[in-house]
Amino acid sequence: MRVLFVTREYPPFEVGGVARHTFNLVKHLKELGVECRVVSFGDPAASSRDVSFVRPRSSIISRSDRPIYDDAGIPLDIARFTASVDRLISEVNFDIVHVEEPYVGSFVSHPRKVTTIHDTSYGELRSILRGPASVAGLKRVIFYIYLGFLFERVSAKTSRVIIAPFAHVKEELVSKYGVDRRRIRVIGNGIELPPQSSITKAEAKCELGLPEKPLIFSASQHVARKRLETLVVAAKRLKDAGVDCQVVIAGDGPLRGQLEKMAEGYNLLDMVSFPGWVTQDVLDLFYRASDVFVVTSEYEAGPISMLEAMSNGTTVVSSRIDGFASYIRDGVDGMLFPVGDSGALASSLSRALSDKEFLTGSSAMGRSFAERFDWDRVAAQTLSLYEEIA
Repeated sequence: MRVLFVTREYPPFEVGGVARHTFNLVKHLKELGVECRVVSFGDPAASSRDVSFVRPRSSIISRSDRPIYDDAGIPLDIARFTASVDRLISEVNFDIVHVEEPYVGSFVSHPRKVTTIHDTSYGELRSILRGPASVAGLKRVIFYIYLGFLFERVSAKTSRVIIAPFAHVKEELVSKYGVDRRRIRVIGNGIELPPQSSITKAEAKCELGLPEKPLIFSASQHVARKRLETLVVAAKRLKDAGVDCQVVIAGDGPLRGQLEKMAEGYNLLDMVSFPGWVTQDVLDLFYRASDVFVVTSEYEAGPISMLEAMSNGTTVVSSRIDGFASYIRDGVDGMLFPVGDSGALASSLSRALSDKEFLTGSSAMGRSFAERFDWDRVAAQTLSLYEEIA
């Protein structure tokens, strides 16, 4: 079977979790004998036999906020990208075309087209409007209203099947977009389980140049739906309460400057740091060094970073949302707190850091939890869907 993947991002040009999702799905499908090609935005010089990159002229794969004239070029980039994909489809006989990002693949034409909608414009808009106001947020609101909904609706009409990673995304597509639920399949995200590490937390902290004190870690795009300001305010509460710890918030995005100013305003620069995007090797070190990994999101289809942290034996404290967090047993696999409640988050973090028995138990339970979501299972379910359509 020959499959073409169409995506906005793909390693090394990663913007968020979609790049890793596509990379791991392609890897495991190849192990099942599927011939896979990928087309994505990126530097054409990095192209290979199986991966073709189209150079962007706009901010479409930018990790941080860009001038509005760079954003204005996104529709033209999508048009150029669609033309490149359609030319490849006309030259090669693909059994399936799998679009991993509806914003860049909605107008791609193929009789056996599958589209994964990881999260919706509706969910993004709801999160932005509930979060703190910002210029970056306003630009994203304009994008989702004028283009996001359009691309998702076109994707629904031009695809044989829509894949949703969790049931709540499926229900949004049914209730807000009018998609026939019989055309939606739920196939969850997966995790590449790391080997059991022999390095201790102290050794990992030393390698990262971090002080020998409890480490609270978070890694995500700095966008509204991640609600990272909740963690910054919680850090202030911990500091005021005399809790001696270090907070590291990795990643980047349009709200990074706002978060850094917030931390500076709270006099937290000796406690909270923002290292930006880090490589996977460094990210794995942070997971290993961390005492607690925090998910503050208001809306998620299923954060892979949560599973990565748990698979490395790190205790997770998460907002109570749909997706993976809905499977967590509060006080057993990890801890849960209400979305946006910095007081509850600070309380959970304080209790977790002071309870060594809980940290040890939840570390073991977290690894077991993550093992339920391996990529072999996800790839097998996806291949079964391809065979059904083909």
